[in-house]
Amino acid sequence: MIGMELVYLYLMGFASGWVILYLIVKWRYRDRLKNSSNLSFYPFFIMLKSNRIIKYLDKLSSLNRLFWKVLSNLGLAVSIGLSFFAVYFLVDNLKTYIFIPEQVGVENIVIPLLIGVTIRFDHLPYMLVAFAVVLVTHEGMHGIIARLEKIKLKSTGVFLTFIIPGGFVEPDEEDFKNASTISKMRVAAAGSFANLVVGMLILLLTLVIFLPTIMGVVVLETSGVRDGPQLNEVIYTVNGVMVNSETLYQNITLTDILVIETNRGNYTYKIKEPVTMPIAWILRSLGVVRIDYYRPTIFGLGNPDIEYSLYRALWWIQLISFGVAIFNMLPIKILDGHLLYMSLIQSRVKNEKRLRIIDNLFTAICTTLLVSNIAFTYRTFGFFQI
Repeated sequence: MIGMELVYLYLMGFASGWVILYLIVKWRYRDRLKNSSNLSFYPFFIMLKSNRIIKYLDKLSSLNRLFWKVLSNLGLAVSIGLSFFAVYFLVDNLKTYIFIPEQVGVENIVIPLLIGVTIRFDHLPYMLVAFAVVLVTHEGMHGIIARLEKIKLKSTGVFLTFIIPGGFVEPDEEDFKNASTISKMRVAAAGSFANLVVGMLILLLTLVIFLPTIMGVVVLETSGVRDGPQLNEVIYTVNGVMVNSETLYQNITLTDILVIETNRGNYTYKIKEPVTMPIAWILRSLGVVRIDYYRPTIFGLGNPDIEYSLYRALWWIQLISFGVAIFNMLPIKILDGHLLYMSLIQSRVKNEKRLRIIDNLFTAICTTLLVSNIAFTYRTFGFFQI
């Protein structure tokens, strides 16, 4: 838990950095920016376009057209299901918060993934890997299916909006407009379907290469106690009791000595008088502030640091993949769900005014549901970071 003042301080620092960078670039590289069609730089926004990737997408889409056609049809069906699930989840989750708050748990948490705000900085390396995997597969699949449907691509690229990274595949507007309704829907659905597949594969990989048994806890944050477990150290046992999700809050009795077994050796402490308390309290008294569970690999790499880093990287990839796959299918403007449903509706409704009303209504309802879930999350749990 951190105070909101630290969040505001971080945001102000990040915003100041953006302003300084913008002024420097505008002052030193003004002419280059004016003559560049691939780089766009504005306050709190930078975008880099590239046409080099398009030829690779062309090659991929032409390798086995039947395979991609079957996959795109499957992706369309699955993505429509994801869209309905996303709306159902938000409605059902909000109902739980409002009408049965006593049943609210961690499974009801809905928060935006903002590094340094809702996400701790120590997750940053793993999130960057996860975002890279998600963006490449998401936008790559959009591009492959667009070329499969004979829709030209103008460019591909990446961008950063304040603290939110992103990527895009830009189809030719005229080609996309003239494409059939089903072609547009296949292209719109392709990204989320790719993310769902990646998420499922990563989840399966995690289940295969890691043991299901928790073999200890990893120290993620300490209060600075020098003679206690240190950062990134793995604690296996406390007085011979394996530390895991079942034993962490169970009471143990300390009489003469306390022995903490870790991957870097043992810590031994003399006990002045017998005391009974949960293992979590014992670790807290030794300066351990925040922990995570440790699962070794089936290969027995013998290096807990590498094993835990691999586990965290895979965990973030599957989390973000599933999150993007589901919520990207909401019919909210700028999301693929909006493009999917508006492609279908435009083929049925020709009146522009009615189209705008439907478009705005979908966006307003789903945005309200999403924001309400986030608001109730912080109202219930207070401000927190994961």
